[in-house]
Parts: sequence; structure tokens; C-alpha cells
Amino acid sequence: MPVQHPNPPTSPHRRVPAMLAALAVAASGLAVAATPSLATAAEAGVVVNEIVYDDVVAGAVDAIELFNAGASSVDVSGWQVFDDKREESGVIPAGTSLAAGAFLVLEKDGSPLGFPFGLGKGDTVTLVDAAGADVDSYAYEPTAPLADWSRCADGGEWAHGTALTLGAPNTCEPPAVAGDVVLNEVDSGPADWIELVNPGDAAVDLSGVEIRDNSDDHRWFFAAGASLAAGERLVVDAETEGVDVNGAAQPLQAAIGIGGSDSIRVFGADGTLLDETSWTGHPAIDGDEAAASYARCPDTTGAFGLARVTPGAANDCVLPALAINEVESNGDATDWVEVVNTGDAPIDLSGWTLMDSDPAGHAADVTPVAAGTVLAPGAFFVFDGASHFAFGLGGADVATVRNASGLTVAEYAWTQHAAVTWARCPDGTGDFVDAMAATKGATNCGDGTGEPGGPGEPVTAAWPGSPEVTVLDETAMFLEDSSGLDAQATADGTVLWAVDNGTGTFWKLDVSAGGTASFAEGWADGKRARFQRDAGNPAAAGPDAEGITVDGDGRVYLASERDNSKKGVNQNVVLAIDPDAVGPDVVATQEWDLTASLPQVAANTGIEAVEWVSDTALAGLLVDQGTGAPYDPADHPGHGDGLFFVAVEDNGFVYAYALSTDGSVAQVAAIDPGLGGVMALDYDTVIGELWAVCDDGCEGRSARIAFTGGEPKISLFARPTGMPNLNNEGFATMPAALGASAVPGAAMRAAGTEVAVAERAVWWFADGEQPAALRAGTLPAAAGEEPGGEPGPGDGDGGTGDGDGGQTDGAGSRPAVSDGLAETGVDSGLLALAPLGVLIVGVGISLLIAARRRHRAGATTVE
Repeated sequence: MPVQHPNPPTSPHRRVPAMLAALAVAASGLAVAATPSLATAAEAGVVVNEIVYDDVVAGAVDAIELFNAGASSVDVSGWQVFDDKREESGVIPAGTSLAAGAFLVLEKDGSPLGFPFGLGKGDTVTLVDAAGADVDSYAYEPTAPLADWSRCADGGEWAHGTALTLGAPNTCEPPAVAGDVVLNEVDSGPADWIELVNPGDAAVDLSGVEIRDNSDDHRWFFAAGASLAAGERLVVDAETEGVDVNGAAQPLQAAIGIGGSDSIRVFGADGTLLDETSWTGHPAIDGDEAAASYARCPDTTGAFGLARVTPGAANDCVLPALAINEVESNGDATDWVEVVNTGDAPIDLSGWTLMDSDPAGHAADVTPVAAGTVLAPGAFFVFDGASHFAFGLGGADVATVRNASGLTVAEYAWTQHAAVTWARCPDGTGDFVDAMAATKGATNCGDGTGEPGGPGEPVTAAWPGSPEVTVLDETAMFLEDSSGLDAQATADGTVLWAVDNGTGTFWKLDVSAGGTASFAEGWADGKRARFQRDAGNPAAAGPDAEGITVDGDGRVYLASERDNSKKGVNQNVVLAIDPDAVGPDVVATQEWDLTASLPQVAANTGIEAVEWVSDTALAGLLVDQGTGAPYDPADHPGHGDGLFFVAVEDNGFVYAYALSTDGSVAQVAAIDPGLGGVMALDYDTVIGELWAVCDDGCEGRSARIAFTGGEPKISLFARPTGMPNLNNEGFATMPAALGASAVPGAAMRAAGTEVAVAERAVWWFADGEQPAALRAGTLPAAAGEEPGGEPGPGDGDGGTGDGDGGQTDGAGSRPAVSDGLAETGVDSGLLALAPLGVLIVGVGISLLIAARRRHRAGATTVE
């Protein structure tokens, strides 16, 4: 049925659903008989005339208006409207015709005139006739201030609608602005003058308008007949003639002298305060008072701030000394932009925002900086995608920092994603280059010289094991959110533990010496970890379990960065799980909340990994930040026999914790491995060092952390050349009790001679891969046999590589080893075996046994 409006309402402002309801009622009772000669679609002139795609105007719903711009009525029965997907359509009911000059409005989920899809911020609306032919189409951008695109005049060119006029003639003209008097600029010395502006569209009568300073006894009035034209800037200086309170002529300077600590107030003829500003000292730029004024930034709407004198002209504001310092547009959990205060004065960031290259389309996607946020000189502040903006930064984009008044303070544009981040060194002033490591919220320049943390490519050694990796799950074995891994040596062989963060499901797998893996008996479906608070609620979503580890007694622990039922809240919790508990759901036996002791981060950028390391391997080698001395387990009574290391995704730091049986937590150490992000941890009991592994955000690099009793030594490695750049969130090495035997493997050239290198399996676990989540590779089977290149220096506070492959000697580490070498085989499909003579194998085994005996003084506990 038709919906016609021969006499449209005069007011364009109304509640849209109420209007549409009225249209539906009209449609039910105003069926218009078809004229004897209805126009065809090609002749009709029916067009899409107005599109409302968001609820910027209160009460608005997604809507599409059609308009018949032709001269004849058109039967639109069975015509359809589509969005850009063209999967669903809104169908116009049978018997509906549209008279010449009439409107027809369809709304989302409306009946009988409606459509089932939602219109996106940027979308396409297409009108199709009953025969399936396209009649009209318009692809719009998300830039309309009222989320309304309209043809102006009706049936004409598309433009931003300045009012919602569904079912009535469109308007794209901005409404008239009434005349006003705005105090826009003040100069207090050496010259005294003020600038008034009328930002409206009509002149303002200034007769009787009054100027006062901070004293109510100092009064000056405009004389009768004075006016301020639309858009005019009027400068009132010391000599400007006005009148006093009795109407006698007087210049401004006779009543008012503008002082160094003063106010200027503007009152209407009726005594109403129109505008004012106050200050406590003469403005000056580089000590020059004559060059400075106080002015609104931007003109007429912004707050008063320091400016260069511009009487009668647009204000020229002195912006705070703030610079964009680092940009993350790809690879981290969230996009972010870091700024630095390069000046000598604090900067109030209250209400400031960050915007990209689409300021109109993303105007509603920003969250201003919290009130009271002040940036000290030299300090850093991060605009984070999880907190301050909801859009993504693109490969070719712009970051614009605006103050609370909307004035652009700093801006940086780039044409492609950085491999790591775009960063400056020196901070705030250097050229932007691709950084060697992300340094979110911290200096880009390390020690201030540009090294080792300054921008540049990270120096990494080649992967010390085989360059090839093998997919172990050719068919899907795990869920889609694969995350943590840990290897456990048992009397029956090596076990691999794996966890999925989307469901909290964890699995136990038996692995061979060559690295192949299969589910342990009864573990094909895994078990699901539960928070204690959800013990009676099996429908609860459960922990976002990003990491898994096993202690020396075989207890399983999970690291969760949030509750999956509250994904918007960061909560960093370590859960103790009894793996022998009857499944499928296993409730944590104990929980430790680390959130308050860690940096405040976005919900999905908290702890990504957890790794238990025995006290035997750490005592005397890890510096305890609480005492400043090498770690002594006795300083943390009740914590058990090891520490828990967790990695925070947001800043890439690794933290060591003593978790006590009473539920208390104590942070023992904080380590920067120089990666910018850490998604996996594993303590390598063969070499007695801690691996920290990054995902595809930093090209799969890893750091090996050697505890020395002082500053840790950091060795950086590239991923194996055969490993794709995956989102690896789990990593585990074959522990010392199994797989440390002299297994013939890849050969290494030393002094011109081919020598055998024993290898052992390692595993990676990739998030988002199903199948092919679990991959295996190799590392040397014992310390001192690493074919990789010399490790380069680490960056940040972690120190530098040790230059000898990162291995430790007896004084530098205390690896946990077994009492002997197990006789094991190797998966020939995994390891590239070179033909070796019996003599070479014997020599290799003898050398390994000798090396192991030299380390036998180390701990025997294994993970």
C-alpha cells in the first residue's frame, strides 16, 4: 500500500519511531488506486532518497526513504531493498504504489514496511524492482554528523542531512545560528586590548553591553547604536570610546587597566554575564610579553590559553610541548599511540582524544582521557585501543592527538605498518623509524644513546636447533584457541600439557623422544578448568586460560587473564588444578590473584604465560627485588619449593612470584627480555635457562634468559626458518630427564670438520590454527652444542647476549639434570639424520656424559 505525504509536516525534528508508526497507520487506510498508466521502473524516477544508519539523533532507527521524482505514480509491489551483502532484503508489500512527489519510508524490522538487516557505519543501499533489476544504489561513507545521508533537493545530489526528515522534504542546510558576543582574546601588556567575536549568523546590538575587569567598580559600556556584525571580530583597545555608568563618554583605559593578575568580564545590557576569563600573570612567549596574549583555542569555542597576538585575526595558539613518540598499528594485542611531554611544564590531558584518518566516521569511537590526568615533563602517556579508541590503525593512516577543545596538538602519518613499531630516538624529536622492539610507555632509546633499545632492527641469532619444524596435528586435535604448553618428565616418559584459552580446556599428551605426540589415555576430550566461584554453575564461561605449567610434584597450574564471562575486565589469576580429578569439569583447588601487583592493562592484554621453576634452579641466581640480594627461598616462607614466572602481553615483561599456601602473593623479580611482547614461557632444564617467546607480532622471536646472580643475560633468537610467522602462544622444551641423550641429528661444521650434534624435541602451540596448532622442532640435546649463530645483544633492561650462544657455565646457572641419560629413539620423520659412523656416535655420547657429570652438582628436580 502507498504511504503518501502531499502535505508534509513543517517541523523536521520529531521522534522517528512515532512518525513511522503513524506512516504505518496511514498505509493501512490510504491505499491509492493505481492510475490507468503506471510508469515502468525505467521511467519511474523512484530513487533512494534518505538513509539513516545510526542513532546519533535520539530515537532514530536504521531507515531507508524512497522518493518518486517522476511525473507518474509507480507500482512498487515486490520491490526490494538490500545492503552491501545482498543476503537479506526488505520487500515492499503487494498493492503498494508511490505517487509522483511522494515518499515511502522503510525501517529496520518494521512491518509491513521494513527490512531485516542493519545498516553499517559505511554501507550500500540498493533498490531492486520486482523483475530483479537494480533501480538505484548509493554507497555511503560513515561521515554524516547526524548519521543521515539525504538527496538535496529531493531526488538530487547526495549530501549530509542536517535534520532527519523521513517522509518529508530533505534538508541539507545547516540551521541558522543566533548572534552572540564571545570574548575571544585578551592582551594585558604592554598593550591593553580585548577582542570580541560574533560567531552567529545575525548582527548583535551592543548598546549597553558592559566590560569589567576583576573589580565591579571598573565599568565601561558600549554607546547606544554600537553593533557587532555576523562573523565580525571587534578589537576594543585602550583608546576605544564608550560611555560610563552615567552615559558620559569615556575611553576604555579611563575605566579599566588590564593587569598581570586580572579578569575580563562581558555583561549584557540587562546585566547578564555573557563571557569571562581570568589569569594570574602576564602572558609571555620566550620571555617576550609583547608577543603573547591569552586567546581561545580554537576561536570562539576553545578554552583560553597562551597565544601569539592576533588582534582582529584568527587566533594563533601556542600548543603544549607534546609529541607523538611511538605508534603500534599492527601486531600487538591492541593498537596504541604513545606521546611524550617534551616541555618543561606539566600538561593537563583531561578530555584529550586520539583520532585516525576518519575523524567524522569514528567520532563516536573515542573515549576522552580521564579528568585529572597530568603528564609530567619527560613522561610518557599511551592512548590505547582498549581504553581510548575503538577503531583500528591501518597500514596507511594518521594518528592525531587533540586537546579537550578539539584542537590538534600533535600528528603523525605513515604509509605502511612497521615490522615492530614506528618510534623516535631521541624521544620526541628523532625521526620515526621501525623500532627494534616495542617500548610502550617507556623510552625508545635505552640508555639515551639510541642503543640498545633504540629504533632499528633487533639483532638476533639463528635458531639454535634444526631450521625445520613438523606439524603434529595434521587433523584437528585441539580447539581453536590453542594457548599454553608445558613439558613434564615422569617415570613413564615425557608428558606434554596443553590448554585452550577460549574454554579453559586442558589436555595431557604422551610424547616420544622424537617429539611426536598423542593424547594420553582418556584425555582425547581434555578436561575443563573452572573458577572456584563457578563450582555450582557449569554454564559459566570459565577462565581465559592463556598458560599452563606443572610443578615438581606434578600439580598443574593455569594462568588466566580474565573471566570469559566478563571479557571486558582484566583479572590476572593463577589457578591450581588437580589433573587427576574426575572431569570433565575440574574446579581449581586454589587461586592467586596477581592483578593488583601487575601494571594496569586492557582486559585482553594481561598474563599470557606461566612457568614454575624450582628453588634449586633459582637460589642465588635470581636477584630478589624485595631484598636487592640473590634469591633466598627462606625469605618467602610458605611458598613451596619454586617460583612462578608470568608474562604480561601488554608490556612484554616477565615477573617472578612466590605464591603462598595462604593465598598471598609476592613479586620477586621483573625482567624485560627485550621482545616487546611475551606469549609463552618455558624453563629449559637441560641448559638451566628460561625461554620467553613472542608471537607473530615480533616475527616469532624468542629470548633466552640466563640467571647469573646479577643482571640476567639475554640472548635473542629468530624463529626457525621453516616456521611460518604464526600466532604461537605456547612453547615447551624436552626436559632433562628424557630426550637429553646423544641422538644423532643435524651435522655442524666446526673447523672444517663435520661433527654430530645431538638434538631433542621442542614444541610450539599456535592460536587460531585448527588443525596444525601443534608443531615440533629441535634444540641441541645438551648445553654447549648449539649450531645457531652468535646471539646478538638483547635490548631494554634485560642486558646483552653473552656471546657464547647464551649457554651458562657452572658459575652462571644451575640446570636441573637427571642422574643419567635415558636410552631413547628419535622420530626419523622429524629429525634430519646424517649418516654417522659408529666411532662418531661413541665419541658424541662420551662427550655428553662428561658434560652432564660436570653439571651433576645441579638440582635433580625436573618440570
